Amino acid sequence: MNRIFPKSVAFFATLLILSSNAFAQKASELSDAEKEKIIKETVALGREYMGGDAKLNAIQSVRFEGVLVQPGGMSGTVESVMKKPGYYQFISSIGGIRETSTLAPTGAWRKLENFREPGAYTLSFYDVEELRNLEATISDSLGFLKAPKTRNGRIEFVGKGKVRGKQAVILNYVYSDGIWFRRYFNPETGRVMFMQSSKGMVFTYEGDIEVDGVRFPKKVLVTYVSQYGESTMEISYSKAEVNLEVDLQRFRVPQVGE
Repeated sequence: MNRIFPKSVAFFATLLILSSNAFAQKASELSDAEKEKIIKETVALGREYMGGDAKLNAIQSVRFEGVLVQPGGMSGTVESVMKKPGYYQFISSIGGIRETSTLAPTGAWRKLENFREPGAYTLSFYDVEELRNLEATISDSLGFLKAPKTRNGRIEFVGKGKVRGKQAVILNYVYSDGIWFRRYFNPETGRVMFMQSSKGMVFTYEGDIEVDGVRFPKKVLVTYVSQYGESTMEISYSKAEVNLEVDLQRFRVPQVGE
């Protein structure tokens, strides 16, 4: 993926989603009690759409398989694994290169392998900012729309408005260190249609894939701004699993010779 310019992407991401004058109802027009009521009702509706409290609260691990199409059209396979508390691994195999990005409670690392050079690889570690953002991302994903549990973590009501021709309730999930995820909910079904991150990425969700009564997005379009302009990559999932046994050894840092 092309390197993203962090100082400009949040501005462009906002333009991609919703202009400031598009709000039919702003948070400033409501009392705290009214905003809290909307937040509670929207989160409850969203979780019900995904599968309901009982099923979501029981999930300890999730795994996806699918296909990723890069902005240039090159495609390959992906595998994504998340496990509570704070384990994550994303493996992509595209154009003869396998990239493994991994998060564990002890840190995060990235491994690059070239299929034309068996046994050879490069290993790098996430810096503090990248680590905190990844930790918040995985905690948010495994929270299934619940409020962040970090210090000063909260859900804010942003407003109601029309997004790409669709009515939406907009909630901001605020974590620490300036990290947030803004979600755009369908007010009738509770389905999350779009999400904008503090890193400037816009996620568009299409279709559903269901497993054990739980719904996940089937296709995710990720739009971002780089030095080449606006780009979009596509991830389409063909398989989802919940509460599978996950070997924690897959999350440890590779040793020399492995």
